[in-house]
Amino acid sequence: MAEEAVKKADISPQKQKKTSEGGYRRRKGIATAIFRTCILVGLGFVIMYPLIYMISCAFRERGDMNDPTVMWIPRHVTLDIIRETIDAMDFWNTLKTTLVLNIGCSVVQVLSCAVTGYGFARFNFKGKRIMFAIVIMMILVPTQVIALPLYSQFRYFGIKGLFTVNLIDSKLTMYLPALTANGIRSGLMILIFRQFFRGLPKELEDAAYIDGCGPFMTFVKVMIPNAASSFLTVFLFSVVWYWNDYYVSTTFFTDTRTVALMLTNLESELNIRLFNDPNVKINPREQIVWKEAGCLICITPLLVMYAFLQKYFTEGIERSGLVG
Repeated sequence: MAEEAVKKADISPQKQKKTSEGGYRRRKGIATAIFRTCILVGLGFVIMYPLIYMISCAFRERGDMNDPTVMWIPRHVTLDIIRETIDAMDFWNTLKTTLVLNIGCSVVQVLSCAVTGYGFARFNFKGKRIMFAIVIMMILVPTQVIALPLYSQFRYFGIKGLFTVNLIDSKLTMYLPALTANGIRSGLMILIFRQFFRGLPKELEDAAYIDGCGPFMTFVKVMIPNAASSFLTVFLFSVVWYWNDYYVSTTFFTDTRTVALMLTNLESELNIRLFNDPNVKINPREQIVWKEAGCLICITPLLVMYAFLQKYFTEGIERSGLVG
């Protein structure tokens, strides 16, 4: 009995130490989970706040903006603001024009950037480093720096002394840069393709060359099928950037109407189409309902597209080599 009492006395402090360590780990785990939850909820609110406020304003009457008791839930729910905004933006015709520019330029840009990125990833040629440095500069230099030279180039497009053509207000001002891998954010897209193609095994190309394929057929039959996720990622990037662009559009277009341009000029369009008076003054606070409705209408197609393609978009980002 005495020996058992001694053993219990020896083991008891060890058990107490393990129990205290286990309790400390549990408290630490709970505190970490609470902290992580607070961070995620806070970030989620910051990200979702504009969308929630946009939806709240888009379905309320203009008078609710002057009611201090109305914060998130409209007192008078209505679809009239959405209808008026669609009419003011001439949305369906504007959407058609935007899709012609957006989808067309995006497809052309994806193909040109893929070929360029493949060349940088797999071929060695004189001036490769200098040319890739220029690609990096395309990412760093803002569009505003080259806007005036581009305008002059398209205004007097051609060969000096032989012929010149005015391409301003023509869709070619968007298609030609995309065709030559110089469209909106092309530098980043070239970098994505370069990183992805560098990660593919060299043996794939060697096997294609043994089977009699040249560089072009190897790219078409081997590289493109393996780069499907990267193509989708770059295409989505391109669609979003062309969709949201208004700076380049306002530089080259005077009559062509895109979603971004109509949203920028929504106030004047409301005065003309809704109130039939270009000089009418609307309370700035009441204008918010139409502006938020316009924003909601404009981003809805992008949200729907992303909801269906999110899985493939995330996979393409992971495989491109730009994370981690």
